[in-house]
This record gives sequence, structure tokens and C-alpha cells, in this order.
Amino acid sequence: MSSPTAHTLTGTQATTAYHYIITIQTSNGAMRTQDGLLHRGPGATRAECLRGVVEPLYAEFGRPAVILFFSLEPNTLASEAGE
Repeated sequence: MSSPTAHTLTGTQATTAYHYIITIQTSNGAMRTQDGLLHRGPGATRAECLRGVVEPLYAEFGRPAVILFFSLEPNTLASEAGE
């Protein structure tokens, strides 16, 4: 049985849920850490995922901002093959 958050069908294409954590620091020294889920289809890149996470932060807090930490991993704990 697969995790309901691991794969989602959108139309005919399966997507994978990725959990992210990001910390940024703005030019005035304010720091922000947040986490969430991204749903991406086959062929998505880590760079595309980063842009999808950081662009809303830039819109909220302005540029420049420094990325202090970024983690992106599939949002599953168990291998589907092993279930």
C-alpha cells in the first residue's frame, strides 16, 4: 500500500510529494524558516523545486535574501517496493 501523500494523480500523470525545509535571511537580518510539500511530476529538477519554494519568500520579504538552508526529500518513510 502506498502512502496517500507520496503519489498523487493529476489527470493521467503521477506526481511525487516532496517535503522541503528552507531558511532564508533577508538583507535587514530577519530570518525565516518554513516547511511544506511540493508536488512535482516526472522530470522535475531540484533547481525547479528550489525556485518554487524561494520565489514566494522573495515576494514576501524582498531581495536580496540569502538561503541559509534548503532540504528537499520525497515525503515517504517506507519504500513502496518493501510494503
